[in-house]
Amino acid sequence: MPDLVFTLPVLMIAAFAHGALGFGFPLLSTPLLVLGMEIRSAILLTLIPTVTINLFSILSEARWKEALLRFWPIPTFTIIGSFIGTQLLLTTDPSPYRLLLALVVIGYLLSDKLPGTKKERHVPAWGLALFGLTLGLLAGVVNVFAPLIVIFALETRMKPELMVATFNVSFLTSKTGQIAGFVSRDAFHGPEITFALLTLPLVIASLWLGIRLRKRIDVESYKKALRIVLWIVALYLIIQWLVPTL
Repeated sequence: MPDLVFTLPVLMIAAFAHGALGFGFPLLSTPLLVLGMEIRSAILLTLIPTVTINLFSILSEARWKEALLRFWPIPTFTIIGSFIGTQLLLTTDPSPYRLLLALVVIGYLLSDKLPGTKKERHVPAWGLALFGLTLGLLAGVVNVFAPLIVIFALETRMKPELMVATFNVSFLTSKTGQIAGFVSRDAFHGPEITFALLTLPLVIASLWLGIRLRKRIDVESYKKALRIVLWIVALYLIIQWLVPTL
Protein backbone atom coordinates (compact mmCIF):
# COMPACT_ATOMS: atom_id res chain seq x y z
CA MET A 1 0.00 0.00 0.00
CA PRO A 2 1.35 3.47 -0.86
CA ASP A 3 2.60 5.65 2.00
CA LEU A 4 -0.52 7.26 3.46
CA VAL A 5 1.37 10.17 5.05
CA PHE A 6 2.98 11.17 1.72
CA THR A 7 0.46 10.16 -0.94
CA LEU A 8 -2.89 11.23 0.50
CA PRO A 9 -1.86 14.88 1.15
CA VAL A 10 -0.47 15.12 -2.40
CA LEU A 11 -3.74 13.90 -3.92
CA MET A 12 -5.84 16.16 -1.69
CA ILE A 13 -3.70 19.27 -2.32
CA ALA A 14 -3.78 18.65 -6.09
CA ALA A 15 -7.56 18.18 -5.99
CA PHE A 16 -7.98 21.40 -3.98
CA ALA A 17 -5.77 23.27 -6.47
CA HIS A 18 -7.87 21.90 -9.35
CA GLY A 19 -11.05 23.08 -7.67
CA ALA A 20 -9.65 26.51 -6.87
CA LEU A 21 -8.08 27.15 -10.28
CA GLY A 22 -10.17 24.96 -12.57
CA PHE A 23 -7.14 22.87 -13.65
CA GLY A 24 -4.03 21.23 -12.30
CA PHE A 25 -4.78 17.84 -10.75
CA PRO A 26 -2.47 15.62 -12.88
CA LEU A 27 -0.07 18.52 -13.52
CA LEU A 28 0.59 18.92 -9.79
CA SER A 29 -0.03 15.43 -8.40
CA THR A 30 2.06 13.44 -10.91
CA PRO A 31 5.44 15.19 -10.46
CA LEU A 32 4.96 15.42 -6.69
CA LEU A 33 4.22 11.69 -6.44
CA VAL A 34 7.15 10.83 -8.71
CA LEU A 35 9.46 12.42 -6.14
CA GLY A 36 8.79 9.40 -3.94
CA MET A 37 7.85 6.53 -6.26
CA GLU A 38 8.13 5.13 -9.79
CA ILE A 39 6.20 6.98 -12.46
CA ARG A 40 4.11 3.88 -13.23
CA SER A 41 2.81 3.79 -9.64
CA ALA A 42 2.18 7.55 -9.66
CA ILE A 43 0.07 7.28 -12.82
CA LEU A 44 -1.92 4.35 -11.43
CA LEU A 45 -2.64 6.31 -8.26
CA THR A 46 -3.99 9.29 -10.17
CA LEU A 47 -6.05 7.52 -12.84
CA ILE A 48 -9.29 7.01 -10.92
CA PRO A 49 -9.25 10.45 -9.20
CA THR A 50 -8.49 12.16 -12.53
CA VAL A 51 -11.39 10.41 -14.29
CA THR A 52 -13.74 11.40 -11.47
CA ILE A 53 -12.55 15.03 -11.39
CA ASN A 54 -12.83 15.34 -15.17
CA LEU A 55 -16.36 13.97 -15.14
CA PHE A 56 -17.28 16.71 -12.66
CA SER A 57 -15.59 19.28 -14.92
CA ILE A 58 -17.32 18.08 -18.10
CA LEU A 59 -20.75 18.04 -16.48
CA SER A 60 -20.24 21.65 -15.41
CA GLU A 61 -19.33 22.76 -18.95
CA ALA A 62 -22.24 24.08 -20.98
CA ARG A 63 -20.51 23.76 -24.38
CA TRP A 64 -18.85 20.35 -24.26
CA LYS A 65 -21.22 18.94 -26.91
CA GLU A 66 -20.39 21.77 -29.31
CA ALA A 67 -16.68 21.31 -28.58
CA LEU A 68 -16.95 17.59 -29.28
CA LEU A 69 -18.70 18.19 -32.62
CA ARG A 70 -16.11 20.75 -33.79
CA PHE A 71 -12.92 19.21 -32.42
CA TRP A 72 -13.75 15.50 -32.21
CA PRO A 73 -10.40 14.31 -33.72
CA ILE A 74 -8.52 15.58 -30.65
CA PRO A 75 -10.24 13.45 -27.97
CA THR A 76 -10.67 10.53 -30.39
CA PHE A 77 -6.98 10.24 -31.22
CA THR A 78 -6.00 11.02 -27.64
CA ILE A 79 -7.41 7.60 -26.75
CA ILE A 80 -5.14 5.93 -29.32
CA GLY A 81 -2.08 7.93 -28.30
CA SER A 82 -2.52 7.29 -24.58
CA PHE A 83 -2.98 3.56 -25.20
CA ILE A 84 0.29 3.47 -27.18
CA GLY A 85 2.04 5.64 -24.58
CA THR A 86 0.94 3.32 -21.77
CA GLN A 87 2.35 0.34 -23.67
CA LEU A 88 5.69 2.18 -23.87
CA LEU A 89 5.56 2.99 -20.17
CA LEU A 90 4.92 -0.65 -19.22
CA THR A 91 7.42 -2.28 -21.60
CA THR A 92 10.45 0.04 -21.50
CA ASP A 93 12.79 1.41 -18.83
CA PRO A 94 10.70 4.08 -17.00
CA SER A 95 13.67 6.10 -15.68
CA PRO A 96 13.96 8.39 -18.76
CA TYR A 97 10.30 9.32 -18.35
CA ARG A 98 11.19 10.98 -15.04
CA LEU A 99 13.35 13.42 -17.01
CA LEU A 100 10.66 13.79 -19.69
CA LEU A 101 8.10 14.62 -17.00
CA ALA A 102 10.39 17.33 -15.62
CA LEU A 103 10.87 18.80 -19.10
CA VAL A 104 7.12 18.76 -19.80
CA VAL A 105 6.47 20.61 -16.53
CA ILE A 106 9.15 23.18 -17.42
CA GLY A 107 7.60 23.46 -20.88
CA TYR A 108 4.29 24.32 -19.24
CA LEU A 109 5.94 26.94 -17.02
CA LEU A 110 7.59 28.60 -20.04
CA SER A 111 4.72 28.24 -22.52
CA ASP A 112 2.93 31.39 -21.44
CA LYS A 113 5.93 33.40 -22.70
CA LEU A 114 5.06 32.51 -26.28
CA PRO A 115 3.47 35.35 -28.29
CA GLY A 116 0.89 33.29 -30.18
CA THR A 117 -1.28 34.69 -32.96
CA LYS A 118 -3.81 37.52 -32.94
CA LYS A 119 -6.64 35.83 -34.83
CA GLU A 120 -8.29 32.45 -34.76
CA ARG A 121 -6.77 29.83 -37.06
CA HIS A 122 -8.54 26.87 -38.60
CA VAL A 123 -6.78 23.52 -38.10
CA PRO A 124 -7.74 20.71 -40.54
CA ALA A 125 -9.06 17.43 -39.19
CA TRP A 126 -5.76 15.62 -39.85
CA GLY A 127 -3.93 18.30 -37.82
CA LEU A 128 -6.35 17.91 -34.94
CA ALA A 129 -5.92 14.13 -35.10
CA LEU A 130 -2.12 14.40 -35.04
CA PHE A 131 -2.33 16.83 -32.14
CA GLY A 132 -4.65 14.47 -30.24
CA LEU A 133 -2.29 11.56 -30.88
CA THR A 134 0.62 13.58 -29.47
CA LEU A 135 -1.39 14.58 -26.42
CA GLY A 136 -2.24 10.94 -25.82
CA LEU A 137 1.36 9.78 -26.11
CA LEU A 138 2.44 12.31 -23.48
CA ALA A 139 -0.47 11.32 -21.25
CA GLY A 140 0.51 7.67 -21.54
CA VAL A 141 4.17 8.07 -20.57
CA VAL A 142 4.14 11.04 -18.16
CA ASN A 143 0.44 11.72 -17.42
CA VAL A 144 0.76 15.44 -18.32
CA PHE A 145 0.18 17.32 -21.58
CA ALA A 146 -0.63 20.84 -20.33
CA PRO A 147 2.13 22.69 -22.26
CA LEU A 148 0.84 21.44 -25.60
CA ILE A 149 -2.64 22.67 -24.71
CA VAL A 150 -1.32 26.15 -23.91
CA ILE A 151 0.72 26.29 -27.13
CA PHE A 152 -2.23 25.06 -29.22
CA ALA A 153 -4.52 27.66 -27.65
CA LEU A 154 -2.00 30.45 -28.30
CA GLU A 155 -1.37 29.43 -31.90
CA THR A 156 -5.03 28.94 -32.87
CA ARG A 157 -6.75 31.55 -30.67
CA MET A 158 -9.32 28.92 -29.82
CA LYS A 159 -12.26 30.42 -27.90
CA PRO A 160 -11.60 29.92 -24.16
CA GLU A 161 -14.92 28.24 -23.39
CA LEU A 162 -14.49 25.78 -26.28
CA MET A 163 -10.86 25.17 -25.35
CA VAL A 164 -11.75 24.27 -21.76
CA ALA A 165 -14.58 21.98 -22.87
CA THR A 166 -12.48 20.28 -25.57
CA PHE A 167 -9.54 19.56 -23.33
CA ASN A 168 -11.66 18.42 -20.40
CA VAL A 169 -13.11 15.79 -22.77
CA SER A 170 -9.58 15.01 -24.03
CA PHE A 171 -8.31 14.52 -20.48
CA LEU A 172 -11.11 12.03 -19.94
CA THR A 173 -10.47 10.14 -23.19
CA SER A 174 -6.73 10.02 -22.45
CA LYS A 175 -7.55 8.31 -19.15
CA THR A 176 -9.71 5.84 -21.06
CA GLY A 177 -6.75 4.95 -23.28
CA GLN A 178 -4.45 4.67 -20.27
CA ILE A 179 -6.80 2.38 -18.40
CA ALA A 180 -7.21 0.23 -21.52
CA GLY A 181 -3.41 0.09 -21.80
CA PHE A 182 -2.97 -1.03 -18.20
CA VAL A 183 -5.80 -3.58 -18.52
CA SER A 184 -4.29 -5.01 -21.72
CA ARG A 185 -1.09 -5.70 -19.77
CA ASP A 186 -2.98 -7.02 -16.73
CA ALA A 187 -1.57 -4.11 -14.73
CA PHE A 188 -4.73 -2.27 -13.68
CA HIS A 189 -4.81 -3.65 -10.15
CA GLY A 190 -2.75 -3.78 -7.00
CA PRO A 191 -2.30 -1.52 -3.96
CA GLU A 192 -2.29 1.71 -5.99
CA ILE A 193 -5.81 1.11 -7.34
CA THR A 194 -7.07 0.02 -3.90
CA PHE A 195 -5.56 3.13 -2.31
CA ALA A 196 -7.07 5.40 -4.99
CA LEU A 197 -10.55 3.94 -4.44
CA LEU A 198 -10.36 4.12 -0.64
CA THR A 199 -9.18 7.73 -0.60
CA LEU A 200 -11.43 8.96 -3.43
CA PRO A 201 -14.05 10.49 -1.07
CA LEU A 202 -11.35 12.66 0.57
CA VAL A 203 -10.00 13.71 -2.82
CA ILE A 204 -13.49 14.71 -4.01
CA ALA A 205 -14.08 16.59 -0.75
CA SER A 206 -10.86 18.54 -1.39
CA LEU A 207 -12.00 19.33 -4.93
CA TRP A 208 -15.35 20.56 -3.63
CA LEU A 209 -13.64 22.74 -1.01
CA GLY A 210 -11.42 24.28 -3.68
CA ILE A 211 -14.45 25.04 -5.85
CA ARG A 212 -16.29 26.62 -2.91
CA LEU A 213 -13.32 28.82 -2.02
CA ARG A 214 -12.48 29.80 -5.63
CA LYS A 215 -14.10 33.24 -5.40
CA ARG A 216 -12.40 34.02 -2.08
CA ILE A 217 -8.88 33.11 -3.23
CA ASP A 218 -6.43 35.52 -4.79
CA VAL A 219 -6.08 33.46 -7.96
CA GLU A 220 -2.98 35.25 -9.25
CA SER A 221 -1.08 34.77 -5.99
CA TYR A 222 -2.19 31.15 -5.90
CA LYS A 223 -0.98 30.60 -9.48
CA LYS A 224 2.40 32.15 -8.61
CA ALA A 225 2.74 29.82 -5.63
CA LEU A 226 1.81 26.84 -7.82
CA ARG A 227 4.44 27.85 -10.39
CA ILE A 228 7.12 28.08 -7.70
CA VAL A 229 6.24 24.60 -6.46
CA LEU A 230 6.33 23.19 -9.99
CA TRP A 231 9.73 24.78 -10.70
CA ILE A 232 11.17 23.26 -7.52
CA VAL A 233 9.70 19.83 -8.25
CA ALA A 234 10.83 19.84 -11.91
CA LEU A 235 14.40 20.81 -11.02
CA TYR A 236 14.53 18.18 -8.27
CA LEU A 237 13.28 15.52 -10.71
CA ILE A 238 16.14 16.44 -13.05
CA ILE A 239 18.62 16.17 -10.14
CA GLN A 240 17.12 12.79 -9.19
CA TRP A 241 17.55 11.59 -12.76
CA LEU A 242 21.17 12.78 -12.83
CA VAL A 243 21.94 11.39 -9.35
CA PRO A 244 19.72 8.27 -8.94
CA THR A 245 20.94 7.66 -5.37
CA LEU A 246 19.09 10.75 -4.07
